[in-house]
Amino acid sequence: MYRGYSFKTDLSRYKQLVFFEKNLIVETYIIGYKKEGETILFLIRADGGVSFAGMVDCFRMDDINKATDILKKENIQELDFICWTHPDLDHSKGLKDIITDYASKKTSIWIPEGIDTREVTCSEEVRELFGYLKQCSIRRDTDLNIYSASDKKDLMYYNSICFQKDINSYPLEMVSYAPSSKIIRKQTYMDKFIKNDRSIFFVLALGDMRIFLTGDIEDASIEKIPESFLGEHVHIIKIPHHGSDGSEKMLELGWDSCDIACSTVYRKGCSNLPSKDIMDRYAENSQYLYCTGNKNKEKEVNGYGIVKIITNILENSFSIEIEGNAESWK
Repeated sequence: MYRGYSFKTDLSRYKQLVFFEKNLIVETYIIGYKKEGETILFLIRADGGVSFAGMVDCFRMDDINKATDILKKENIQELDFICWTHPDLDHSKGLKDIITDYASKKTSIWIPEGIDTREVTCSEEVRELFGYLKQCSIRRDTDLNIYSASDKKDLMYYNSICFQKDINSYPLEMVSYAPSSKIIRKQTYMDKFIKNDRSIFFVLALGDMRIFLTGDIEDASIEKIPESFLGEHVHIIKIPHHGSDGSEKMLELGWDSCDIACSTVYRKGCSNLPSKDIMDRYAENSQYLYCTGNKNKEKEVNGYGIVKIITNILENSFSIEIEGNAESWK
């Protein structure tokens, strides 16, 4: 799957150390809904218990919220990390409730740089979320840790954690490579606000496992990323922007193989994503290719789909479980 990993590091630099004896497991849930929307959860287990819980984006249906179902099932009271990649509703619906119910003063909440300069162009629910985050930043009784991400920023800077087994250290690393501050600055000067150009793309690394969490990043932002940063092998890629033509440049960022590539769907108006051509391109570089929806949407009987990847860091192995409409596309 990926190269074996073991090294000594300076443990004094980490805010939290988690010692374990047997197992270090990462559970990644890629959650999508029948027409639109995605949520990504990742849980890190050291010897069974959840030691770190993170969420990227949020969506819920009126009668289905698979993210909160999982959090309740796992008895998770607080999230350690929340990332809101960009302010499209299909990545935002229900996020205010998640922050209210699961964020605390230990939670790091990351939003894109310059995201709230033109909230008037967003949906009503997203504007309410902007207002809520503003109040959380100002009011002393709701002083949450809200930070902005842009190119090459350490998202674990304020909440660093390292997992330790004997003499071997496994620091959790998350580094953002987008949005591009150059693109944001130019759009600000030109009085433009293109939501997908604000999308956070970051890499999560634990040991030699690397996960690309891409939001709706598109080619204009991808082209600004030096490919030398990203290495040759990826464990999981959440295919950008629901597998649209604008996600093709991700295939040219220097990595040459991937264990699992997965897309969510977007089927509103004239859109019917993911694109078969784009999925075929990702299939060439990936051992497994999944989507949270069926190739034939007429066969879908559920309102959602989940692709769950269980990764054993010490054994360099993984397994995949699917639920709802999710299926293999390869």
